[in-house]
Amino acid sequence: MSVRNYTTLRDYIEANRCVTEEYTDVTLPLLEGSLPTGLLGTLYRNGNGRFEHQGVLYDHLFDGDGMIARFTFDETGVRYRNRYVRTAEFVEEEKAGRMLYRSFGTNIPGGMWKNIMNFKFKNTANTSVVWHGGKLLAMWEGGLPHLIDPDTLDTIGRYDYDGVLRNSFSWLDRQIMPELPFSAHPKIHPTTGVLHNFGTVPGTKQRLVLYEVDPAGRARISKTVEMPSVIFAHDFVLTQSGHRIFFLPPVAFDMLRTFAGITSPAASMRVDRSSQTTVLIVAPDGREYRLKTHFGFVFHYVNGYQDADGTLVVDALRMSDYPESPGMKEYLAGNISDDTDMARFVRYRINLTTQTVVHEELSDYQGELPEIHPNRVGQPYQYTWTIGRPAVHSMPLLDHIVKLNVQTGEGCHAYETDTLPSEPIVVPRPGSTREDDAWLLYIRFHAPSQTTDLLVADAEDLKTIARLRLPHNIPLGFHGLWLDNSAAAPY
Repeated sequence: MSVRNYTTLRDYIEANRCVTEEYTDVTLPLLEGSLPTGLLGTLYRNGNGRFEHQGVLYDHLFDGDGMIARFTFDETGVRYRNRYVRTAEFVEEEKAGRMLYRSFGTNIPGGMWKNIMNFKFKNTANTSVVWHGGKLLAMWEGGLPHLIDPDTLDTIGRYDYDGVLRNSFSWLDRQIMPELPFSAHPKIHPTTGVLHNFGTVPGTKQRLVLYEVDPAGRARISKTVEMPSVIFAHDFVLTQSGHRIFFLPPVAFDMLRTFAGITSPAASMRVDRSSQTTVLIVAPDGREYRLKTHFGFVFHYVNGYQDADGTLVVDALRMSDYPESPGMKEYLAGNISDDTDMARFVRYRINLTTQTVVHEELSDYQGELPEIHPNRVGQPYQYTWTIGRPAVHSMPLLDHIVKLNVQTGEGCHAYETDTLPSEPIVVPRPGSTREDDAWLLYIRFHAPSQTTDLLVADAEDLKTIARLRLPHNIPLGFHGLWLDNSAAAPY
Protein backbone atom coordinates (compact mmCIF):
# COMPACT_ATOMS: atom_id res chain seq x y z
CA MET A 1 0.00 0.00 0.00
CA SER A 2 1.32 3.43 -0.93
CA VAL A 3 0.02 6.87 0.00
CA ARG A 4 0.15 9.62 -2.60
CA ASN A 5 -0.47 13.32 -2.39
CA TYR A 6 -3.11 14.26 -4.95
CA THR A 7 -2.66 17.75 -6.36
CA THR A 8 -6.34 18.31 -7.13
CA LEU A 9 -7.39 17.45 -3.59
CA ARG A 10 -4.52 19.38 -1.98
CA ASP A 11 -5.29 22.47 -4.08
CA TYR A 12 -8.97 22.20 -3.18
CA ILE A 13 -8.20 22.10 0.56
CA GLU A 14 -5.73 24.99 0.30
CA ALA A 15 -8.16 27.15 -1.71
CA ASN A 16 -10.84 26.67 0.94
CA ARG A 17 -8.84 26.63 4.18
CA CYS A 18 -10.52 29.73 5.55
CA VAL A 19 -13.40 31.24 3.57
CA THR A 20 -14.29 34.63 5.04
CA GLU A 21 -16.22 36.41 2.28
CA GLU A 22 -20.00 36.65 2.45
CA TYR A 23 -21.68 37.91 -0.73
CA THR A 24 -25.14 39.40 -1.17
CA ASP A 25 -27.09 38.69 -4.36
CA VAL A 26 -24.20 38.67 -6.81
CA THR A 27 -25.29 37.83 -10.37
CA LEU A 28 -23.15 34.94 -11.57
CA PRO A 29 -21.53 35.33 -15.01
CA LEU A 30 -22.53 32.68 -17.52
CA LEU A 31 -19.40 31.06 -18.95
CA GLU A 32 -20.89 28.25 -21.02
CA GLY A 33 -24.25 27.27 -22.54
CA SER A 34 -27.57 28.83 -21.56
CA LEU A 35 -29.97 28.52 -18.63
CA PRO A 36 -33.12 26.44 -19.22
CA THR A 37 -36.26 28.62 -19.34
CA GLY A 38 -38.21 26.37 -16.98
CA LEU A 39 -35.57 26.28 -14.25
CA LEU A 40 -37.06 28.78 -11.76
CA GLY A 41 -36.53 28.55 -8.03
CA THR A 42 -33.77 28.41 -5.42
CA LEU A 43 -30.97 26.00 -4.70
CA TYR A 44 -29.74 25.90 -1.10
CA ARG A 45 -26.53 24.12 -0.14
CA ASN A 46 -25.00 23.61 3.30
CA GLY A 47 -21.55 22.48 4.30
CA ASN A 48 -18.35 23.18 6.18
CA GLY A 49 -17.35 26.73 5.30
CA ARG A 50 -13.65 26.24 5.97
CA PHE A 51 -11.04 23.66 6.87
CA GLU A 52 -9.25 25.66 9.56
CA HIS A 53 -10.23 27.93 12.41
CA GLN A 54 -8.15 30.71 13.95
CA GLY A 55 -5.06 29.20 12.32
CA VAL A 56 -5.80 25.66 13.56
CA LEU A 57 -6.35 23.12 10.81
CA TYR A 58 -9.32 20.89 11.60
CA ASP A 59 -8.62 17.18 12.00
CA HIS A 60 -11.92 16.12 10.42
CA LEU A 61 -13.92 17.02 7.33
CA PHE A 62 -17.09 17.42 9.43
CA ASP A 63 -15.79 20.16 11.77
CA GLY A 64 -15.99 23.42 9.81
CA ASP A 65 -18.71 25.94 10.70
CA GLY A 66 -21.80 25.65 8.54
CA MET A 67 -22.09 28.03 5.60
CA ILE A 68 -25.22 28.14 3.48
CA ALA A 69 -25.01 29.06 -0.20
CA ARG A 70 -28.15 30.20 -2.01
CA PHE A 71 -28.55 30.28 -5.80
CA THR A 72 -31.73 31.97 -7.01
CA PHE A 73 -32.75 31.16 -10.60
CA ASP A 74 -35.09 33.61 -12.38
CA GLU A 75 -35.62 35.05 -15.85
CA THR A 76 -32.59 37.33 -15.46
CA GLY A 77 -30.05 34.67 -14.47
CA VAL A 78 -28.68 33.28 -11.19
CA ARG A 79 -28.06 35.36 -8.06
CA TYR A 80 -25.68 34.08 -5.38
CA ARG A 81 -25.63 34.75 -1.64
CA ASN A 82 -23.76 32.99 1.18
CA ARG A 83 -23.85 33.26 4.95
CA TYR A 84 -22.27 31.42 7.84
CA VAL A 85 -24.81 30.01 10.26
CA ARG A 86 -24.49 32.24 13.32
CA THR A 87 -24.58 29.52 15.95
CA ALA A 88 -23.88 30.68 19.50
CA GLU A 89 -20.51 28.92 19.30
CA PHE A 90 -19.58 30.58 16.00
CA VAL A 91 -20.41 34.04 17.38
CA GLU A 92 -18.42 33.45 20.59
CA GLU A 93 -15.35 32.13 18.80
CA GLU A 94 -15.35 34.93 16.24
CA LYS A 95 -15.51 37.47 19.07
CA ALA A 96 -12.77 35.74 21.08
CA GLY A 97 -10.51 35.19 18.08
CA ARG A 98 -9.67 31.66 19.17
CA MET A 99 -11.10 28.18 19.38
CA LEU A 100 -13.35 27.77 22.44
CA TYR A 101 -15.26 24.60 21.63
CA ARG A 102 -14.45 21.01 20.88
CA SER A 103 -15.75 19.61 17.60
CA PHE A 104 -16.72 16.17 16.34
CA GLY A 105 -13.17 15.42 15.22
CA THR A 106 -11.01 18.20 16.71
CA ASN A 107 -10.13 18.94 20.32
CA ILE A 108 -9.19 22.39 21.60
CA PRO A 109 -5.43 22.92 21.19
CA GLY A 110 -3.52 22.34 24.40
CA GLY A 111 -3.87 18.64 25.04
CA MET A 112 -5.95 16.64 27.48
CA TRP A 113 -6.02 19.31 30.20
CA LYS A 114 -7.77 21.76 27.87
CA ASN A 115 -10.43 19.18 27.05
CA ILE A 116 -10.94 17.05 30.16
CA MET A 117 -14.57 17.09 31.34
CA ASN A 118 -15.27 19.78 28.74
CA PHE A 119 -18.78 19.02 27.52
CA LYS A 120 -18.88 22.14 25.31
CA PHE A 121 -19.09 20.71 21.81
CA LYS A 122 -19.71 23.02 18.89
CA ASN A 123 -23.00 22.76 17.05
CA THR A 124 -21.63 23.38 13.56
CA ALA A 125 -25.03 23.36 11.78
CA ASN A 126 -23.12 22.34 8.67
CA THR A 127 -24.55 19.12 7.23
CA SER A 128 -27.83 19.74 5.44
CA VAL A 129 -30.84 22.01 5.01
CA VAL A 130 -34.50 21.00 5.07
CA TRP A 131 -37.70 22.85 4.23
CA HIS A 132 -40.72 21.63 6.21
CA GLY A 133 -43.70 23.26 7.89
CA GLY A 134 -42.84 26.56 6.22
CA LYS A 135 -39.41 26.70 7.87
CA LEU A 136 -35.85 26.40 6.58
CA LEU A 137 -33.58 24.55 9.01
CA ALA A 138 -29.81 24.09 9.00
CA MET A 139 -29.09 20.63 10.36
CA TRP A 140 -26.31 18.96 12.35
CA GLU A 141 -26.78 15.51 13.81
CA GLY A 142 -25.26 16.21 17.24
CA GLY A 143 -27.72 18.84 18.48
CA LEU A 144 -30.55 21.20 17.65
CA PRO A 145 -31.28 22.46 14.15
CA HIS A 146 -31.02 26.21 13.45
CA LEU A 147 -33.85 28.26 11.98
CA ILE A 148 -32.73 30.22 8.92
CA ASP A 149 -34.44 33.08 7.06
CA PRO A 150 -34.80 31.66 3.53
CA ASP A 151 -34.46 35.10 1.90
CA THR A 152 -31.62 36.75 3.82
CA LEU A 153 -29.99 33.56 5.18
CA ASP A 154 -29.89 35.29 8.58
CA THR A 155 -29.75 32.90 11.53
CA ILE A 156 -32.87 33.25 13.66
CA GLY A 157 -31.62 30.83 16.32
CA ARG A 158 -31.60 27.31 17.70
CA TYR A 159 -34.91 25.55 17.06
CA ASP A 160 -36.21 23.01 19.58
CA TYR A 161 -39.75 22.46 18.28
CA ASP A 162 -41.38 24.12 21.28
CA GLY A 163 -39.24 22.20 23.77
CA VAL A 164 -39.63 18.73 22.28
CA LEU A 165 -35.87 18.58 21.64
CA ARG A 166 -34.97 19.53 25.22
CA ASN A 167 -33.71 16.51 27.17
CA SER A 168 -36.23 15.41 29.79
CA PHE A 169 -35.04 11.87 30.55
CA SER A 170 -33.39 12.65 33.92
CA TRP A 171 -31.45 15.38 35.70
CA LEU A 172 -28.13 13.65 34.97
CA ASP A 173 -29.07 13.06 31.33
CA ARG A 174 -29.75 16.80 30.99
CA GLN A 175 -26.28 17.59 32.34
CA ILE A 176 -24.67 15.23 29.83
CA MET A 177 -26.71 16.39 26.82
CA PRO A 178 -29.29 19.13 27.46
CA GLU A 179 -30.26 19.32 23.76
CA LEU A 180 -31.47 16.17 22.05
CA PRO A 181 -29.69 15.39 18.77
CA PHE A 182 -31.78 15.76 15.63
CA SER A 183 -30.21 13.97 12.67
CA ALA A 184 -29.17 15.89 9.55
CA HIS A 185 -30.97 13.32 7.37
CA PRO A 186 -34.69 13.66 8.09
CA LYS A 187 -37.12 12.02 5.67
CA ILE A 188 -40.50 13.42 4.62
CA HIS A 189 -43.16 10.79 4.00
CA PRO A 190 -44.28 11.10 0.36
CA THR A 191 -48.00 10.73 1.17
CA THR A 192 -48.58 12.12 4.66
CA GLY A 193 -46.00 14.94 4.56
CA VAL A 194 -44.84 13.94 8.06
CA LEU A 195 -41.14 14.50 8.68
CA HIS A 196 -39.44 11.54 10.37
CA ASN A 197 -36.07 11.82 12.08
CA PHE A 198 -33.91 10.32 14.80
CA GLY A 199 -31.12 11.11 17.25
CA THR A 200 -28.59 8.97 19.12
CA VAL A 201 -28.53 10.16 22.73
CA PRO A 202 -25.77 9.28 25.23
CA GLY A 203 -26.55 9.40 28.94
CA THR A 204 -27.50 7.18 31.85
CA LYS A 205 -28.87 4.91 29.14
CA GLN A 206 -27.91 4.93 25.48
CA ARG A 207 -30.96 5.72 23.41
CA LEU A 208 -32.09 5.95 19.81
CA VAL A 209 -34.88 8.53 19.82
CA LEU A 210 -37.37 8.67 16.94
CA TYR A 211 -39.22 11.87 16.06
CA GLU A 212 -42.25 12.79 13.97
CA VAL A 213 -43.10 16.32 12.81
CA ASP A 214 -46.48 16.89 11.16
CA PRO A 215 -46.84 19.12 8.07
CA ALA A 216 -47.71 22.09 10.29
CA GLY A 217 -44.43 21.73 12.18
CA ARG A 218 -45.71 20.13 15.41
CA ALA A 219 -43.16 17.63 16.71
CA ARG A 220 -43.29 14.67 19.07
CA ILE A 221 -41.06 11.83 20.21
CA SER A 222 -42.72 8.79 18.66
CA LYS A 223 -40.48 6.10 20.12
CA THR A 224 -37.37 5.57 22.25
CA VAL A 225 -35.21 2.51 21.71
CA GLU A 226 -32.58 1.57 24.30
CA MET A 227 -29.21 0.63 22.84
CA PRO A 228 -26.19 -1.22 24.31
CA SER A 229 -23.82 1.61 23.32
CA VAL A 230 -23.74 4.97 21.55
CA ILE A 231 -23.79 3.67 18.00
CA PHE A 232 -22.69 5.98 15.20
CA ALA A 233 -25.66 6.16 12.81
CA HIS A 234 -25.66 8.98 10.27
CA ASP A 235 -28.68 8.20 8.09
CA PHE A 236 -31.75 5.93 7.91
CA VAL A 237 -34.47 4.76 5.53
CA LEU A 238 -38.17 5.61 5.51
CA THR A 239 -40.45 3.62 3.20
CA GLN A 240 -43.84 4.69 1.93
CA SER A 241 -45.24 1.73 3.87
CA GLY A 242 -44.03 3.50 7.02
CA HIS A 243 -41.10 1.27 7.98
CA ARG A 244 -38.10 3.02 9.52
CA ILE A 245 -34.88 1.09 8.96
CA PHE A 246 -31.55 1.63 10.71
CA PHE A 247 -28.28 -0.18 10.05
CA LEU A 248 -26.41 -0.09 13.35
CA PRO A 249 -22.78 -1.17 12.83
CA PRO A 250 -20.44 -2.21 15.66
CA VAL A 251 -18.95 1.29 15.58
CA ALA A 252 -19.46 3.16 18.84
CA PHE A 253 -18.20 6.23 20.67
CA ASP A 254 -15.94 5.70 23.67
CA MET A 255 -17.57 8.32 25.85
CA LEU A 256 -15.13 7.91 28.76
CA ARG A 257 -12.09 8.71 26.57
CA THR A 258 -14.00 11.59 25.02
CA PHE A 259 -15.07 13.17 28.31
CA ALA A 260 -11.58 12.60 29.74
CA GLY A 261 -10.29 14.84 26.97
CA ILE A 262 -7.99 12.17 25.60
CA THR A 263 -9.59 12.13 22.16
CA SER A 264 -12.24 13.85 20.12
CA PRO A 265 -15.54 11.98 19.67
CA ALA A 266 -14.53 10.90 16.16
CA ALA A 267 -11.13 9.63 17.28
CA SER A 268 -12.69 7.74 20.18
CA MET A 269 -14.64 5.39 17.90
CA ARG A 270 -14.32 1.71 18.73
CA VAL A 271 -14.75 -0.59 15.74
CA ASP A 272 -15.47 -4.28 16.34
CA ARG A 273 -14.84 -5.79 12.91
CA SER A 274 -15.51 -9.30 14.21
CA SER A 275 -19.16 -8.45 14.91
CA GLN A 276 -22.08 -8.09 12.56
CA THR A 277 -24.21 -5.06 11.82
CA THR A 278 -27.63 -4.93 13.48
CA VAL A 279 -30.53 -4.05 11.21
CA LEU A 280 -33.23 -2.40 13.30
CA ILE A 281 -36.66 -2.17 11.66
CA VAL A 282 -39.44 -0.20 13.33
CA ALA A 283 -42.73 -1.19 11.72
CA PRO A 284 -45.59 1.29 11.23
CA ASP A 285 -47.32 -0.15 14.31
CA GLY A 286 -44.19 0.37 16.43
CA ARG A 287 -43.03 -3.25 16.55
CA GLU A 288 -39.26 -3.70 16.50
CA TYR A 289 -37.27 -6.26 14.55
CA ARG A 290 -33.53 -6.77 15.07
CA LEU A 291 -31.78 -8.77 12.40
CA LYS A 292 -28.10 -9.28 11.56
CA THR A 293 -26.03 -8.74 8.44
CA HIS A 294 -22.34 -8.62 7.56
CA PHE A 295 -19.97 -5.98 8.95
CA GLY A 296 -19.77 -2.74 6.97
CA PHE A 297 -20.42 0.95 7.34
CA VAL A 298 -22.97 3.15 5.58
CA PHE A 299 -22.96 6.93 5.67
CA HIS A 300 -25.81 7.37 3.18
CA TYR A 301 -28.73 5.35 1.85
CA VAL A 302 -29.90 5.80 -1.72
CA ASN A 303 -33.54 4.83 -1.11
CA GLY A 304 -35.74 2.12 0.38
CA TYR A 305 -39.21 0.69 -0.19
CA GLN A 306 -41.49 -2.30 0.40
CA ASP A 307 -41.83 -4.65 -2.57
CA ALA A 308 -45.13 -6.13 -3.74
CA ASP A 309 -44.34 -9.39 -1.88
CA GLY A 310 -43.67 -7.53 1.38
CA THR A 311 -39.89 -7.63 1.16
CA LEU A 312 -38.17 -4.48 2.38
CA VAL A 313 -35.57 -3.26 -0.12
CA VAL A 314 -32.75 -0.94 1.02
CA ASP A 315 -30.18 0.48 -1.39
CA ALA A 316 -27.07 1.77 0.35
CA LEU A 317 -23.58 3.02 -0.34
CA ARG A 318 -21.67 0.56 1.80
CA MET A 319 -18.04 0.84 2.85
CA SER A 320 -16.12 -2.32 3.71
CA ASP A 321 -14.65 -0.58 6.76
CA TYR A 322 -15.22 2.50 8.90
CA PRO A 323 -13.05 5.50 7.84
CA GLU A 324 -11.16 6.20 11.04
CA SER A 325 -9.80 9.60 12.09
CA PRO A 326 -6.13 9.20 11.05
CA GLY A 327 -7.26 8.53 7.48
CA MET A 328 -9.50 11.60 7.55
CA LYS A 329 -6.60 13.77 8.73
CA GLU A 330 -4.49 12.46 5.85
CA TYR A 331 -7.32 13.25 3.43
CA LEU A 332 -7.33 16.86 4.61
CA ALA A 333 -3.63 16.99 3.76
CA GLY A 334 -4.38 15.69 0.26
CA ASN A 335 -2.99 12.23 0.98
CA ILE A 336 -4.89 9.08 -0.01
CA SER A 337 -3.86 5.43 -0.20
CA ASP A 338 -3.81 4.08 -3.74
CA ASP A 339 -5.91 1.09 -2.70
CA THR A 340 -8.58 3.13 -0.88
CA ASP A 341 -11.91 1.35 -1.27
CA MET A 342 -14.79 3.80 -1.56
CA ALA A 343 -18.46 3.05 -0.89
CA ARG A 344 -20.16 0.60 -3.25
CA PHE A 345 -23.81 0.36 -4.31
CA VAL A 346 -25.39 -2.53 -2.37
CA ARG A 347 -29.01 -3.71 -2.31
CA TYR A 348 -30.32 -5.34 0.86
CA ARG A 349 -33.50 -7.44 0.90
CA ILE A 350 -35.10 -7.82 4.32
CA ASN A 351 -37.72 -10.52 4.91
CA LEU A 352 -39.48 -9.98 8.22
CA THR A 353 -41.29 -13.33 7.97
CA THR A 354 -38.13 -15.41 7.68
CA GLN A 355 -36.06 -12.89 9.68
CA THR A 356 -33.35 -12.82 7.00
CA VAL A 357 -31.21 -10.18 5.31
CA VAL A 358 -29.50 -10.84 1.99
CA HIS A 359 -27.52 -8.45 -0.16
CA GLU A 360 -26.00 -8.00 -3.61
CA GLU A 361 -23.80 -5.41 -5.29
CA LEU A 362 -25.66 -3.36 -7.86
CA SER A 363 -22.71 -2.01 -9.83
CA ASP A 364 -18.94 -1.72 -10.18
CA TYR A 365 -19.25 2.03 -9.68
CA GLN A 366 -18.23 3.57 -6.35
CA GLY A 367 -19.94 6.67 -5.03
CA GLU A 368 -21.23 8.90 -2.27
CA LEU A 369 -23.83 11.63 -1.59
CA PRO A 370 -26.61 9.91 -3.56
CA GLU A 371 -29.68 11.75 -4.85
CA ILE A 372 -32.85 10.43 -6.52
CA HIS A 373 -35.95 11.93 -8.13
CA PRO A 374 -37.70 13.58 -5.16
CA ASN A 375 -41.06 12.03 -6.02
CA ARG A 376 -39.64 8.51 -5.65
CA VAL A 377 -38.57 8.71 -1.99
CA GLY A 378 -39.67 5.57 -0.14
CA GLN A 379 -40.94 3.93 -3.34
CA PRO A 380 -39.61 1.73 -6.17
CA TYR A 381 -37.37 3.78 -8.45
CA GLN A 382 -34.95 3.48 -11.35
CA TYR A 383 -32.09 6.00 -11.11
CA THR A 384 -29.69 7.57 -8.67
CA TRP A 385 -27.07 10.28 -9.24
CA THR A 386 -23.94 10.62 -7.10
CA ILE A 387 -20.39 11.82 -6.98
CA GLY A 388 -18.29 8.77 -7.72
CA ARG A 389 -15.87 6.98 -9.97
CA PRO A 390 -15.93 4.02 -12.39
CA ALA A 391 -14.24 0.74 -11.54
CA VAL A 392 -11.25 1.63 -13.71
CA HIS A 393 -9.91 5.01 -12.63
CA SER A 394 -6.34 6.08 -11.95
CA MET A 395 -7.11 8.03 -8.78
CA PRO A 396 -8.98 7.13 -5.55
CA LEU A 397 -11.05 10.32 -5.82
CA LEU A 398 -14.81 10.68 -6.22
CA ASP A 399 -14.27 13.16 -9.04
CA HIS A 400 -17.00 12.01 -11.46
CA ILE A 401 -20.75 12.61 -11.61
CA VAL A 402 -22.35 9.16 -11.87
CA LYS A 403 -25.82 8.13 -13.04
CA LEU A 404 -26.78 4.55 -12.12
CA ASN A 405 -29.78 2.50 -13.19
CA VAL A 406 -30.42 0.51 -10.01
CA GLN A 407 -32.68 -1.93 -11.85
CA THR A 408 -30.09 -3.00 -14.42
CA GLY A 409 -26.76 -1.98 -12.88
CA GLU A 410 -25.90 0.04 -15.96
CA GLY A 411 -24.47 3.50 -15.53
CA CYS A 412 -22.74 6.42 -17.14
CA HIS A 413 -20.50 9.19 -15.86
CA ALA A 414 -19.24 12.69 -16.57
CA TYR A 415 -15.70 13.76 -15.80
CA GLU A 416 -13.33 16.66 -16.30
CA THR A 417 -9.67 16.32 -15.39
CA ASP A 418 -8.44 18.13 -12.26
CA THR A 419 -11.92 18.85 -10.88
CA LEU A 420 -13.97 17.84 -7.84
CA PRO A 421 -17.81 18.00 -7.92
CA SER A 422 -20.40 18.34 -5.16
CA GLU A 423 -23.53 16.30 -4.52
CA PRO A 424 -25.84 16.65 -7.56
CA ILE A 425 -29.34 17.94 -6.75
CA VAL A 426 -32.12 16.54 -8.98
CA VAL A 427 -34.66 19.11 -10.27
CA PRO A 428 -37.49 17.58 -12.36
CA ARG A 429 -38.47 19.45 -15.51
CA PRO A 430 -42.00 20.91 -15.25
CA GLY A 431 -44.51 18.36 -16.51
CA SER A 432 -41.95 15.55 -16.75
CA THR A 433 -42.96 11.91 -16.39
CA ARG A 434 -39.60 10.12 -16.64
CA GLU A 435 -37.29 9.99 -13.62
CA ASP A 436 -34.33 11.25 -15.63
CA ASP A 437 -36.26 14.03 -17.39
CA ALA A 438 -34.65 16.48 -15.01
CA TRP A 439 -31.74 18.81 -14.43
CA LEU A 440 -28.78 18.26 -12.13
CA LEU A 441 -27.38 21.18 -10.15
CA TYR A 442 -23.92 20.93 -8.59
CA ILE A 443 -20.83 22.99 -7.93
CA ARG A 444 -17.37 22.02 -9.13
CA PHE A 445 -13.86 23.06 -8.12
CA HIS A 446 -11.29 23.38 -10.93
CA ALA A 447 -7.76 23.00 -9.56
CA PRO A 448 -5.64 24.55 -12.38
CA SER A 449 -7.60 27.83 -12.36
CA GLN A 450 -8.39 27.73 -8.61
CA THR A 451 -12.05 28.54 -9.35
CA THR A 452 -15.46 27.15 -8.43
CA ASP A 453 -18.42 26.95 -10.84
CA LEU A 454 -22.12 26.18 -10.62
CA LEU A 455 -23.18 23.65 -13.26
CA VAL A 456 -26.57 22.79 -14.73
CA ALA A 457 -26.51 19.40 -16.45
CA ASP A 458 -29.01 17.10 -18.17
CA ALA A 459 -29.93 14.30 -15.77
CA GLU A 460 -30.40 11.89 -18.69
CA ASP A 461 -26.94 12.04 -20.26
CA LEU A 462 -25.03 14.24 -17.74
CA LYS A 463 -24.05 16.74 -20.45
CA THR A 464 -23.45 20.30 -19.27
CA ILE A 465 -26.23 22.74 -20.18
CA ALA A 466 -24.87 25.83 -18.42
CA ARG A 467 -21.81 26.77 -16.35
CA LEU A 468 -21.60 29.86 -14.16
CA ARG A 469 -18.67 31.23 -12.13
CA LEU A 470 -18.85 31.85 -8.38
CA PRO A 471 -17.18 35.04 -7.09
CA HIS A 472 -14.96 32.98 -4.77
CA ASN A 473 -14.07 29.44 -3.83
CA ILE A 474 -16.24 27.69 -1.26
CA PRO A 475 -15.95 24.11 -0.02
CA LEU A 476 -18.12 21.65 -1.95
CA GLY A 477 -20.14 21.05 1.20
CA PHE A 478 -22.45 18.17 1.95
CA HIS A 479 -26.18 18.39 1.21
CA GLY A 480 -28.69 20.74 -0.36
CA LEU A 481 -32.24 21.12 -1.62
CA TRP A 482 -34.22 22.80 -4.38
CA LEU A 483 -37.34 24.90 -3.74
CA ASP A 484 -39.58 26.01 -6.54
CA ASN A 485 -40.86 29.58 -6.47
CA SER A 486 -43.99 28.68 -4.52
CA ALA A 487 -41.82 27.35 -1.66
CA ALA A 488 -44.69 25.01 -0.95
CA ALA A 489 -42.57 21.88 -1.12
CA PRO A 490 -39.03 20.86 -2.01
CA TYR A 491 -38.55 19.47 -5.52
